[in-house]
Amino acid sequence: MTEWQKILTEVVKRPEIHGRFLNTLSLLEYIGARKIMKSQDEARITPTTLAHMTEEIRHAQIIKKLALKVGGDVVKTYAEDSLICGHEARAYIQAIDHAAASVIGEKSSWVNYLLTTLVIEERAQELYPFYDELLIPLGLGGPLKAIFREEEGHLEQVIAALKENGKLTETQIELVRQEERVFFTAFFAAVDERMQFANESQSTLSETN
Repeated sequence: MTEWQKILTEVVKRPEIHGRFLNTLSLLEYIGARKIMKSQDEARITPTTLAHMTEEIRHAQIIKKLALKVGGDVVKTYAEDSLICGHEARAYIQAIDHAAASVIGEKSSWVNYLLTTLVIEERAQELYPFYDELLIPLGLGGPLKAIFREEEGHLEQVIAALKENGKLTETQIELVRQEERVFFTAFFAAVDERMQFANESQSTLSETN
C-alpha cells in the first residue's frame, strides 16, 4: 500500500475530516471544468470537449453529494473552512498546468489541455477505484466507480489526440507526470498533518476535561 493510500484509509475513519476531503475532491473536479472553459478558444470547442466539461461538472456534483452525506451542511460550499488543505489542492492543479506549459514551450492552450488532462486522468485511474473500495463499507460505494469509467473514456480520447498532435515526446510527458507526483504527495502529506494536529488537539481537550 502506498503512503497516500494509507492516509486515505485513515481519512475515511474520520467523518469530520472525510466530509471536507470529499468536498475538496469535488472542488478539484469543478476547477478542472472551469479550466477547460477558460482556456479553450471557441474555435477549438468540439462535442467531445463540451462533453468533457459537462462530465467534470457532474463529477463535482456527484462527489459534493457524497461530501454532504458525510459532512453535512459544513461542506455545502467551497468556502475555505469547508475544505481540507484547499491551498495544497489548488496548488496541485496549478503545478500540473504550469509544468505542462513549461514543457510545451509554446503558447498552445489545446496541447496544454491535453497534457494536463492526461496526467490527471492517469491519477484518477489509481485514486477512484481504491477510494470506492473504502466507501463500500460506509454504504457510499458506486458513484466513484461510475466516475472512474467516464475518466477512462477521457483518457483514451486524450491519448489519441496527443498521438495525432505528435508534438510531445514521452520524456516531456514524464516531466509533467513527475511534477504531478510531487504535488499529489504534498497534498496528502498536508492532509495527514492536519489529521495529526486534530488528533493532538482532541487528546489535549480530553486531558483537560
